[in-house]
Amino acid sequence: MRRKQILLLVPTTTYRLDDFLRAAVRLNIDVILASNRCHVLAEQWPDHLGLSLPFSSPYEAVEKALAALRDKRIDAVIAADDYTTILAAMLAEKLGLPGNSLEAAEKTRNKLSLRRAFAAGGMPSPKFHIAKIAEPPESQLPQIEFPVVLKPLLLSGSRGVIRANNPEEFFAAFHRIAALLQNREFFQMRSAVAKRILIESYIPGIEVAIEGLLTRGKLSVLAIFDKPDPLEGPFFEETIYVTPSRHPKETQRAIHVAVAQACQIIGLQHGPIHVEARLNEQGVFVIEVAARTIGGLCSRTLRFGTGMSLEELVLRHATGEEINGEAILAGASGVMMLPISCSGRLHAVSGVEEALAVPNIQEVKITIPIDNLVIALPEGASYLGFMFARAETPQEVEASLRAAHAKLHFDIQPALAVREE
Repeated sequence: MRRKQILLLVPTTTYRLDDFLRAAVRLNIDVILASNRCHVLAEQWPDHLGLSLPFSSPYEAVEKALAALRDKRIDAVIAADDYTTILAAMLAEKLGLPGNSLEAAEKTRNKLSLRRAFAAGGMPSPKFHIAKIAEPPESQLPQIEFPVVLKPLLLSGSRGVIRANNPEEFFAAFHRIAALLQNREFFQMRSAVAKRILIESYIPGIEVAIEGLLTRGKLSVLAIFDKPDPLEGPFFEETIYVTPSRHPKETQRAIHVAVAQACQIIGLQHGPIHVEARLNEQGVFVIEVAARTIGGLCSRTLRFGTGMSLEELVLRHATGEEINGEAILAGASGVMMLPISCSGRLHAVSGVEEALAVPNIQEVKITIPIDNLVIALPEGASYLGFMFARAETPQEVEASLRAAHAKLHFDIQPALAVREE
C-alpha cells in the first residue's frame, strides 16, 4: 500500500514542528516540509528539510511549491500556524485537495474582515470601526463609547491588544500599537493592513477556547477549554486552559452552535479550527477564528481515545480517515502558558524540580533559552514556556497548575539599551 504524503507548512518560528513530525512517524505518513527559511541558504540545506517558500508572497510561493511537487502525489496540505493558513488554502485548491477557500482563509487572518462578516451574518458582535495609524487618535473620540479594545488587524496571541477605559488610556494604547506596527518584522505586510487599528467595544464575560474539526462544513467540537483567569485588560495575556469545560451542558451546546455558525458565515469547510469566544448574559460572542490547531505547545494537553495526540487526529482526518469515537477526550487536563512579568533578559530559572514534584504535573517546558531577550505583552509574541497537568477533575488540574507555578521563579534582568547614533 502506498504511504500517504502530506505537505506541512511551518514558519521558522513555529513551536509545532516536532509534534506534527512525531505524529506522522506514528501514522507512517511521509512529510514534505515547506518553511520560510532563508532562500539564499536553502540550497545548502539537506533535501529532507524540504522547500524554502516566500510565505510573504503567497502567489510566488504557490508557483514554486507546485513546480517542486510536480512529480509527487500529495494527500493533504496542513498549516501549522496562522502565518501559513492562506498559503495552505491556495495550495489545497491548486492540488485538488480538501481545504478552505482563499476568501475564507483570508477572513480568519484579518480581524476587520472577520468583524464585518459576523456583523453581516447576524452574529453577536461588538461595535467596531477602523483607524489609520497616521491619523491623530483624537479624531476617533467622537465614535467611541468606553471601554474599548484596540487591536492590530493581523497579529495573534493577544499581541498588540489593549483595553482603554478613557481618552488618556486610548491615546497611550493607540500610540503603543502604532509603534509596534513600525517594527521591521512587519515591513512585508500589506501596507494597508499594517497601518490600521481595529477599535471595538469591550465585551465583558468569561472566555473560552474551542478546538474543532470541520468535515465538508460540519463541525466536530474536540475540546472546550475554560480560562479560569479573568481576561479584563489592559492586556490580555492568556495563562491557564483547562478541559473538559465546567460550564453547564446547555452553555456548551450554545458554544457549539455559535462556533458552527461562525464557520459557516466565514465559509470554512475542512480541517482544524481554533476559536476564542466570550460568554455573558447576552450569549456567545465569537472573538477569533483560526483555520489551524491551538497554538504554542498547548496541544500536548489533549489526548484522545487511547492516547492519540491532536496532531495524529488532524493528520488522520486530513488524509481521509473518518474520525468518530477516536475524538473522545481522555480525562481532565490543562496547560499553563507561563506569563512574562516584564521585558528584559532571562538570567535564570529556578524551581522547575519543585514544580514537577507537585501532584498531577506532567511536564514543565521552558522554551526561551537563558540569556535571551523576553518581551512582555502587548509587544511580545512568546511565552516563557508551558506547563502541563493531568488529573481526574478540571478542578484538580487547575489547582495543580497554580501550585506548580508558585514554585517557579524567573530572574529577568534589564536588557542593555542600544543607542542609535
